[in-house]
Amino acid sequence: MTGQFSAALRHALNFDTPDRRIDSLKTSVSKFLQSGDPSVRVRKTEYFNHTFAPDLVLAWPDERRERLVFLRTDSNPEWLAADLKIIASSHPIMLMLDDSGSEGSSPAHERLVTAAKKARALITDPDAIEEFAAPRVPITSVLANAVIRGGLGLVDEQAARGAAESAIAGFSAAENLEAEPIRSALAAAEGILDDDQNNRFSRLYRAVWEGQGGTAESFPSNRNLTGPLAGRDLSLLLATLTTDDVQFWRRIGRSVQLEQLVALGPESGSNLGRLVEANLDRLLARGARVFGRNGARSPEGQRADWGVERDCLALRGDGWIAYFAARSSDLPPHETRRGVSVATLIDGIRQLGVRMTDVKVQQDNFAISIQAVGNADVVDSPDFGQLVDRGDSVAQAAAIAMSSGRNLIADFFTGTAMGHTNASFPLNELAQAAVRLLLELSHRNVPDSDVRLVSGRDPVVIQDPLWD
Repeated sequence: MTGQFSAALRHALNFDTPDRRIDSLKTSVSKFLQSGDPSVRVRKTEYFNHTFAPDLVLAWPDERRERLVFLRTDSNPEWLAADLKIIASSHPIMLMLDDSGSEGSSPAHERLVTAAKKARALITDPDAIEEFAAPRVPITSVLANAVIRGGLGLVDEQAARGAAESAIAGFSAAENLEAEPIRSALAAAEGILDDDQNNRFSRLYRAVWEGQGGTAESFPSNRNLTGPLAGRDLSLLLATLTTDDVQFWRRIGRSVQLEQLVALGPESGSNLGRLVEANLDRLLARGARVFGRNGARSPEGQRADWGVERDCLALRGDGWIAYFAARSSDLPPHETRRGVSVATLIDGIRQLGVRMTDVKVQQDNFAISIQAVGNADVVDSPDFGQLVDRGDSVAQAAAIAMSSGRNLIADFFTGTAMGHTNASFPLNELAQAAVRLLLELSHRNVPDSDVRLVSGRDPVVIQDPLWD
């Protein structure tokens, strides 16, 4: 045995008491399993090398299942097969801590291979784990993750290396629309993964295939590939692919939801912006909250970029940031503002080119609400126009009619834009209205400080907050 995992196991065996040796072994195995799947939760048991009691229990926060891990100090295939008959129903992982007794061509070995696949159990050893964990390219990390979740059969070092190499070749082939390496990669995966994880790999390769313009009909797999990409797989695409092709990212994002993007976390990289911009009409958000930032701006200006911050999809510009969430409760706490002047609101509504259906105006001692009837626009109301001349009139909230037929309510006291009840809006609609209503439109010529809210159109220049 060589490598970090094997070194950790050898170090564990050097402790002077059995309890410390066992605990260190379990800790080393737990760490390597978590390095392959950071989302897995590993629980140690009080047992060790027991026939039917597991050494470790794997669980996933979003899945109602567990996978049991049995550590084995003897790799005799007959003994392993006998143990497997007892624990087969749990589809376990049996990790051989010593593979020196393995006989790759013996009848007992072949029977063990057949029994492991039938039971959907994974039997493997440290050298194979090293192959999956070795840093190569990101697709191998997806393979390691898939093996932990749904690996099956007897996977030794040679099988692990072959599967990893096939996965690398298959991913590259998907980028270049080459069918045969993908077919080989999927065949290799089928030898060591259950159906769920095989479907996952097929979806991943097909997403890249179709992103590059390949058709679903010509993709070299007969599997039923319904369902969206998993978060880890989407993260892989964002981390590895380099293209500015809007159509590529639009194909990739056809079934992606806002929650999936937020789950990627702050380290999602620059490709997140490309994916978002290409799918603004598909990504739905419940509401937005906009914050102004006081202080000096950078001399060169800063192009507004999409990212993930505070568990929301965020658009950060030069002196401001807008948060978008699929649930209103996910938006960050608001900062109380003083509202905007009626004159500024009228100017902003006219520049936005929308119809205001309702407005609430705060004055020193009372509040006034004006609601349009039918298709009328509150901006055209003479009573509303008279409020412009009053210095104490501040717009608290305004509702505007969106192209989708829903009303969007902009609350200037909290910097929030949201619809009624559970209404959701596509980002191209919500971002344009929310950001432009809650921030003052600026026409200063700062070409590097733009917000491209509709891909392929001229950027909208937005800078100064309405509130001071």
